[in-house]
Amino acid sequence: MYKKFGFSVLLSLVLSYSFAQQPSGTWVMAHIKAKQPVLSATMEQGELTFDEGDPYDSSEVYTPGLMVIQFESQRAAISHSWDGNESWQWQLQQDSLLMFGERDTLYGSYSQDQIILSSTVDAVPTEYTFLKVEDKLKLEGVEAKTKAEFKIPDHPFDKLQLTFQQDTVLAEANNIKGLELYLTNIGPLQVIEYTFDRDYSKVELGIIYLFRDKRKKYKGLFYPVVDDFKKPKPQVLEIDLK
Repeated sequence: MYKKFGFSVLLSLVLSYSFAQQPSGTWVMAHIKAKQPVLSATMEQGELTFDEGDPYDSSEVYTPGLMVIQFESQRAAISHSWDGNESWQWQLQQDSLLMFGERDTLYGSYSQDQIILSSTVDAVPTEYTFLKVEDKLKLEGVEAKTKAEFKIPDHPFDKLQLTFQQDTVLAEANNIKGLELYLTNIGPLQVIEYTFDRDYSKVELGIIYLFRDKRKKYKGLFYPVVDDFKKPKPQVLEIDLK
């Protein structure tokens, strides 16, 4: 009897651990890393001529990404991105993740904190990094005509006042040079694409994923790119609705 009870407890723990190791919840694409070829060229009679043959080297370039994956039961998932909404079936073998969609197949590595995927249709080697979203945050857009305030210390967005419209977001008077904001809605996904000027002729650009935290509070998850060759760092906006 005790042996049977012990085996049942062990089996329950193994199954619980197995399910805990599988992808679940909501994940956002933090950034895209692509390897760009470096070509060798020479100047001949005043014209730039690229050498024949394969590129001798490559550089890694980072850009913002726009995609959310929501993992469901029965090895199913749904994504929201520029391509619209798409359904997926996925398989996990140890730490290797495969995702099969109607238009593409994604493959890569999975851990509890990070998923790195590549596509079978990309022309150059590309990695898409996804990070886990807190379970308490809900993928829900802000209603039109809502006024809001950004709060984020040590960032130009701190105390920025804005108003959400149906297809755009308007910022009130501010000191952010060259600020441009664009609102995009894809199913339940709502994001703010932005760009503004930084010092030393730099430009910051990024995509802010909007998640409801409480009734009058949202969080904006974003991963700003200032230098194409540096990995973006996660940032979190506190958004108070008025």
